Amino acid sequence: MAKPSLAIFAIVVAGLVLRLLGARGDLWLDEIWSFSLIEPLTSINQIFWRVNHDNNHFLNSAYLYLIGPDTSPLLQRGLSIAFGASTIVAAAAVPRGRWAMISTSLLFAVSYPMVHYGSEARGYAGLVLFTLLSVVFLERWLDKRGSSVIALAAAILLGLLSHLTMIEMVPVLVAWTTWVTWLRTERIGRTLADVGLTFTPAVLAVLPLAICVVVGAQLSGFVVGGVSPFSFQAFAKGYGGVIRYLLGLPSWIGDWACIAAACGMVCISAGIWRDRRASLYVIGIVGLPALMCAANLPNLQIPRYFIVSGTLLLLWTGEMLGRGFDAGGFKRYLAAGALAVMMSGSISSLLQFYEYGRGSYASIVGQMTQNGATTYASNHDFRTAMVVDYFAARTGRQAWFVPKDELCIRRPAWLIMEGDPDIQSKRVEPASACALAYERIDASRNWGLSGLSWTLYRRRD
Repeated sequence: MAKPSLAIFAIVVAGLVLRLLGARGDLWLDEIWSFSLIEPLTSINQIFWRVNHDNNHFLNSAYLYLIGPDTSPLLQRGLSIAFGASTIVAAAAVPRGRWAMISTSLLFAVSYPMVHYGSEARGYAGLVLFTLLSVVFLERWLDKRGSSVIALAAAILLGLLSHLTMIEMVPVLVAWTTWVTWLRTERIGRTLADVGLTFTPAVLAVLPLAICVVVGAQLSGFVVGGVSPFSFQAFAKGYGGVIRYLLGLPSWIGDWACIAAACGMVCISAGIWRDRRASLYVIGIVGLPALMCAANLPNLQIPRYFIVSGTLLLLWTGEMLGRGFDAGGFKRYLAAGALAVMMSGSISSLLQFYEYGRGSYASIVGQMTQNGATTYASNHDFRTAMVVDYFAARTGRQAWFVPKDELCIRRPAWLIMEGDPDIQSKRVEPASACALAYERIDASRNWGLSGLSWTLYRRRD
């Protein structure tokens, strides 16, 4: 059967439009942070050894370094948009069969997290793209050998250059290769030799990057932007959250229910079909998160740290839908209904994302500085100050941050409260030691996986 080129082309165009829409609006904290990290650099190579921070996503940082901080947000997010659109094409290349290709590409085109990260100036769009390509090239190597092993090494390297979270995909690929080779040879020595042959080029390709990271860490340490302790609740929130967002599931389905349903269905399908790809899904969707949980890793409440497993889950979902469409009869209607439900949920998420975006900060800073240089305070010193400084500098204005212990002395003219505007008061008195009161005048909301919500207060004299 001919490949559905026209349908996939239309899906790619639609996915590109969705990402262009998602790229509108102000940069948010982590995107601005990337500019802050590369600002003191004097050459592009320093990105790879001088900026030792988890918010330094190498390819994205290099791109931002080249285009500069004064270009439009759409251009600043251009690399991620290109990677995001390419991901849809890669998603169609992984499954086999006309309907599986269409279903998978459609899911990757419309799924809210894929649109979100495919329109944000960070490294997650590249991570998803090269995760998919690593599967494509590894399967080609397992089937035909040849030069695909070099392409696999390149995909792993580019994935790590996009985001170091690609390191999660490496043990998945190694475990999958080991399992598949063992089933074919049933000889430990031959299995280990094949695994070594498969990944030696990748090790050699990644070695220079690893040296840069290690040398940089020795020179100036390695900084993580924030660390939250492990808990099972945090794990459920992160993994359950990314499953819900990816598949467009309603919010009333609990985190653990999402995890149990997804992992259970993956295991059941693996037991039914028992094909080579089934073991990849069990390893990446069930095994990898279980390993992360067992290791008590920090920050697991953040859904994007499960993006590798989420990518494989979306790929599995597209293949299962393809099987349903190919089967015909009742199963075809069931697949069509499931796809319609997921598309509806994803579109609902996208509409909210487009309405609120990652937050509107330029207008808040503009109000504060419209009459010249001013002072302000906040309930989040570092985050708020970085964002305010960025948008004030773009308009040639100045807003001075006032720390909490100087409120009564300097009496800042403005107060920015980070958090849900719906729970913020109309009037705030931030300092008990002096008569200092602020009245609410504006608010900025965000929705989804990134951004900050602000409420702006003006001092009452």
